[in-house]
Amino acid sequence: MTMFSKEEVEVIRGTWMAVATNRDKAGEIFYNKLFQHAPEVKCMFADSPKVQGRKLMETLATVVDGLDRIDSLVPFVKQLGQLHTDTGVKPQHYDIVGATLIETLREMAGGRFDAKAEAAWKKAYDALAGIMKTAGPGSKAA
Repeated sequence: MTMFSKEEVEVIRGTWMAVATNRDKAGEIFYNKLFQHAPEVKCMFADSPKVQGRKLMETLATVVDGLDRIDSLVPFVKQLGQLHTDTGVKPQHYDIVGATLIETLREMAGGRFDAKAEAAWKKAYDALAGIMKTAGPGSKAA
């Protein structure tokens, strides 16, 4: 299964490199923004924004690394979806998270986050969030 063009993968990886140099800050910014946009989700997280942000950045690093091998990522993404379902994440939360991720990437990557980068990240997020949503109640995540 090929979901992303070589150019999309390169654009995503290029902007990720700009963000990954300051992962802790990016993760913390993401969760602070998320809790501003959707304060009702804060209770779903046991960890501080800093700790949760590190987890998010590790996950994004794994995903960005595997974009050109999407088949190998699917089990990981489904497991992640099941974990999110188990903690109370609803399908509508994915839109808020996606918008917050794009906002954070734009802030952290600066000039590297152009229209092409935004389109590639949105495509990747939408595809992976779609897989995560399939790991809801009653499904087998692995």
